Amino acid sequence: MEEQNSIADWRGEISDTDSATLKIQDGESVSVAFLNEGEAFTHSEYGKSIVFGVKKADEDFRWYVNPQNFSLLKQIKELGKLTGQVVKITRTGSKKSDTRYTVEKI
Repeated sequence: MEEQNSIADWRGEISDTDSATLKIQDGESVSVAFLNEGEAFTHSEYGKSIVFGVKKADEDFRWYVNPQNFSLLKQIKELGKLTGQVVKITRTGSKKSDTRYTVEKI
């Protein structure tokens, strides 16, 4: 029985490959619609994250947000109910240390 539980545990750590990861470049702005309210997730590449399903130009993506990015998460929280909401996400900065995002309703 214990072996069965350990098998089930690792499955939750494997990311779905149905959706591509949303990538935003320095200086780029993208418009997306939230597909869900987000969920805590541990990704093999991104570590602990809050992952949001988003739709950009009729294609579904997963947007990974670091749970320590309090400024960004505060902006997202202030949007209220996310599902169906359309926003513009803007990135400034080219390295992890200087990257900042802004999120605004459209």
